[in-house]
Amino acid sequence: MANITCDIVTPTKRLFTEECYMVVVPGTEGAMGFLSGHAQTMSTLADGVIRVYSDASTVAHTYAMMGGYVQVTGEKAIVLADRAVLVDEIDSAAVQQKIAEAEEALKAVEGADKVLLEEDLKWARVCAHAVGVESAA
Repeated sequence: MANITCDIVTPTKRLFTEECYMVVVPGTEGAMGFLSGHAQTMSTLADGVIRVYSDASTVAHTYAMMGGYVQVTGEKAIVLADRAVLVDEIDSAAVQQKIAEAEEALKAVEGADKVLLEEDLKWARVCAHAVGVESAA
């Protein structure tokens, strides 16, 4: 079977471009997997984990991601994420600390600062989930 090219892009940089067997992304209605030859698709994504498979049973790369879209053309799957990071680069202790600090700081802020802090907390929780760390919701 032919491969599909996967691009994972954030507003600041391209994180990944490589041919792979399959890409699985967190759709708003559940996980979606794309193989070469998939029908053209455009969809919003939920926060979660992107899995890039090198073959039918091997996950070669895993990314935590928050917000975005996926566009599939049949030969290519492009993930446009608001935030994304390679799971292997996530420091679970740092994520737990970030969650605790953000939860404490939220008690004392208002307005736009609160919205930004809530987004940072949400991202930290996505990263925590991706590395298997439990966090308070």
